[in-house]
Amino acid sequence: MTMNQWNEGDVVVGGLPLHFYRTGGTDKPTLLLAHGFSDNGLCWSRVAREMEAKFDLIMVDARNHGQSGRGICSSDDLADDLAAVISGLSAAPTFALGHSMGAGTVAGLAARHPALVTKIALEDPPWAENPGVEDDATADKRREGFRKFLEGVSDMSDEAILAMGKKQHPDWSDDEFPAWVQSNRQVGSDALAGMKYRDWRDNAAKIQCDTLVIYGDEDLGGMLKEPVVERLIQGNDCFSAQHIPGAGHNIRREQFELYMKAVQGFFS
Repeated sequence: MTMNQWNEGDVVVGGLPLHFYRTGGTDKPTLLLAHGFSDNGLCWSRVAREMEAKFDLIMVDARNHGQSGRGICSSDDLADDLAAVISGLSAAPTFALGHSMGAGTVAGLAARHPALVTKIALEDPPWAENPGVEDDATADKRREGFRKFLEGVSDMSDEAILAMGKKQHPDWSDDEFPAWVQSNRQVGSDALAGMKYRDWRDNAAKIQCDTLVIYGDEDLGGMLKEPVVERLIQGNDCFSAQHIPGAGHNIRREQFELYMKAVQGFFS
């Protein structure tokens, strides 16, 4: 099956459409994919093409992203959105994989709706070393950075955004850029207004399923620091960790083969 044959649609929750793409297939385990801030569901396309022979993948546009509805929301709301998609598509129980904001959302999904997931993997969640102290200041800094970025791309052509992306990310595959260019034009203003990270310790303590944390190198832009990884593993027996050398925050885009080996090994 090719991307042109993937299904897409909306699960409507309280009048809010949550858009999804689904590779489909019977007798396959389901794997839900949750993207990071300013991405969209199709930013998982390269991963989905690699895994669709063995998994039925569901790629969700988060609220205020892609073709999903708009509205100020919390991280708990985003987790509940994923739960609504899983239930609406009768996909439970499912595996789940999230990147950055999506990693935090998947952790919230597992903590708040444990019956819906059986295994989760978290790609570089943006979890501070001193939660509650760093989170507000860090969120403000990231919010301002994203605001400037989104304002900048709003006046650029697709060709200019592509050229900028290739200059900033020379190690990304060309396959990553079409969805990335599109996604940066699809971020709603409410996404910034609601950008606030909850204390990750709350959800981490409640997770009951096997959880793989995938992290990169801090000096290359990785957000999850070693001390946080150690606390996760020591604090909950469900957690394990995989370091991917030579990658920063966008681990799957920077070290695709190593990333896929870790993910496929975990979900097999």
